Amino acid sequence: MRISDLSIDRIYTNERTRKTEYEMVENHFHYYYEIYYVKHGTCRFFISDSLYDLHSGDFLIIPPKEVHFNRYLSQCTRANIYFRKADLTDNGKWFVPEIEPFVSKVSFLHVPDSYRAIWENLIDEMTREDRLNDPLTPELLKLNLRRLFLYAVRFAVPHAQNAGITTESDAGILGAVQYITAHYNEPITLDFLAGRAGLSPSYFSRRFRMVTGTRMKEYLIYVRLGHAETELLSTAHTITEVAMNNGFSDSNYFKDAFRKMFGQSPRAYRASRTDKQDTAESLKEGTIQPDREP
Repeated sequence: MRISDLSIDRIYTNERTRKTEYEMVENHFHYYYEIYYVKHGTCRFFISDSLYDLHSGDFLIIPPKEVHFNRYLSQCTRANIYFRKADLTDNGKWFVPEIEPFVSKVSFLHVPDSYRAIWENLIDEMTREDRLNDPLTPELLKLNLRRLFLYAVRFAVPHAQNAGITTESDAGILGAVQYITAHYNEPITLDFLAGRAGLSPSYFSRRFRMVTGTRMKEYLIYVRLGHAETELLSTAHTITEVAMNNGFSDSNYFKDAFRKMFGQSPRAYRASRTDKQDTAESLKEGTIQPDREP
């Protein structure tokens, strides 16, 4: 599983055309938001325990830390916009409250034909601005991203959940993914999940990789670590307790996996995040003042 850049310093955009022969090496996640918009063609997306088939005019809004993977079912031209929460907030609040439902979870939406030219012209403008990359680029991209979200609120149509399932084996794999989501803190083996899916372990393993972009064990560790991060920051439980509560039978293995995903040991990660939270609360209460340029 690949972790994309841990942070970005402004909004970034790009556009790519891919043929069906193109294969993503593996799935990935990142610590910022993404809009994935399909201009032409069809692709199949695995994200948030589900498969989605995206056609022309469809787009996904992907929150941070959501593992995703896609395959191209036809030649496909897609545009990507990467942004931070700070790009859409003022003083910690969304610049318009109507966008919160779009960014609080994975959102699957469609731009009607009658509005597509407006939408795509704005994305093209952002792509040109990204390439220009002069001192004004960050603010112009922020203005246009906000325009894009206002248009999304005005005319984008929410899709019903689109499973994109074409075979019984795909259904079995999604069932296994959803089982991991619900039972992540219990003992789970490849053989057990393969049996639930009615597949041989070897075929299950190959199919799981094809659908999700990663191995079953790696996906299980990712889910467990996500819950472990939440517990680490919201409780005073020891590192060993956090490991055991989230399905890790070996605390040293947990520490190694956590460091690989988050770049710090669990103890250092907790300390750094707690310090930031304490500082933010002190600023809010007026007990300390931020450094200022003279």
